[in-house]
Amino acid sequence: MAPETVKKIITDALPDARVKVSGEECNFTVEVESAAFAGKTPLQRHRMINELFKPQLESGELHALSIRTRVPAE
Repeated sequence: MAPETVKKIITDALPDARVKVSGEECNFTVEVESAAFAGKTPLQRHRMINELFKPQLESGELHALSIRTRVPAE
């Protein structure tokens, strides 16, 4: 899986998101800033992102995803 693909999956679901992706092949770290996270706990934010990659995680196309999230004001 390419870093650009990871970024596109996130921005397709959260169009206002600012996304930074690092890593390669099947292990990535993502930093996501989005107003969609407002009022949500860190666990809820991580679940939102993990849910986007459920098919890739289940198939093994994506092995590990480290997630950092914040709202624009943070």
